[in-house]
Amino acid sequence: MSKVFFLPIEKASMEGGFVKLLDKIVSIKEMHPTDTVAVKIHPGEEGNSSYVSSDNVNRVIDALDSGTDRIFLTDTTVLYPGKRMSAPDYLHLTHEHGFGLPWTPPFIIADGLHGEDETIVKMPEGFQTDEAHIASIISSSDAMVVISHFKGHLLTGFGGALKNLGMGCASRAGKLYQHSSVKPLINTKKCTACGICAAHCHVKAIGITTHAIIETDICTGCGECLGRCPEGAVRVSWDQNMSVFMRRMIEYALAAVSVSNPLLYVNFVTSVVPDCDCMKDTAQPFVDDIGVLASADPVAIDMASLDLVTAAPASKNSPVKAGAGVDKFSAYRPDIDGILQLSIAESLGLGSMEYELVRVC
Repeated sequence: MSKVFFLPIEKASMEGGFVKLLDKIVSIKEMHPTDTVAVKIHPGEEGNSSYVSSDNVNRVIDALDSGTDRIFLTDTTVLYPGKRMSAPDYLHLTHEHGFGLPWTPPFIIADGLHGEDETIVKMPEGFQTDEAHIASIISSSDAMVVISHFKGHLLTGFGGALKNLGMGCASRAGKLYQHSSVKPLINTKKCTACGICAAHCHVKAIGITTHAIIETDICTGCGECLGRCPEGAVRVSWDQNMSVFMRRMIEYALAAVSVSNPLLYVNFVTSVVPDCDCMKDTAQPFVDDIGVLASADPVAIDMASLDLVTAAPASKNSPVKAGAGVDKFSAYRPDIDGILQLSIAESLGLGSMEYELVRVC
């Protein structure tokens, strides 16, 4: 049974609260001064404010007592148009949200300029995933600390440490594989036949007539065309079986763990909104802020986070009126079984759904 340490929200602002929380995780004290530690975060999409703030990320880092100052923040590019699709735009956004500034650790895009810098991880026989595409910075760091915002999600019901690993550590090709049938599609109504996607296709899989045409037999699913199209005409097929998506995401989480040496997982169970930090603010939180959790087990910390949200009464303006004892995420999206991601992760050996909750302070 894994231990999950819990700092209640009323204690989180007290001096020394984060130190007491993280002091329980022995492995963070074993770093060498020349080791590099990647702190995997989600700095929030443009128009989103529910992400874990830079102040709280800094408080976690200050409390690590890791033995090395070579600590940096990191995240990967995304598949959809916006400021997180290429490294230069992403860095502007992180600065706007308070990350990567002189008084914070540097922010490095984990999968490079256009989401193509990756490490290929061979997966075990019998997995859906033959080769996982993990961002190169994740695999080349000596260790990783995963700081996650626990909240709802359109495809997984809820997202925490496991989603931060599986989706958040994947390169663009890895995200494309998880989200779709691998091949991108062309929205012919938006396409202007400008040829930019074809010019940047590494395998010459795109032809231009009155619109772009992707030769699926040649396409490798790298996602470069997604990032290059100025009209947003290249899209991902999102209408995927949820169980397939969750299985692929968890297999990617296992791949990320296999190459990244994760020391610690920290979940902020605050601003527990219905959707991912990739979405603009659209709804109020399900519950009032609960607190911060830490564990060496990504499955246990997500299970504990879910249980705390389930046990809490609905907030005043909650998007669902389900009270204590009801899974708020399932009540909001009854067609999605969020527990499935945890059971898959447990079956693959990523951690345990059974845990001991240890209250600190």
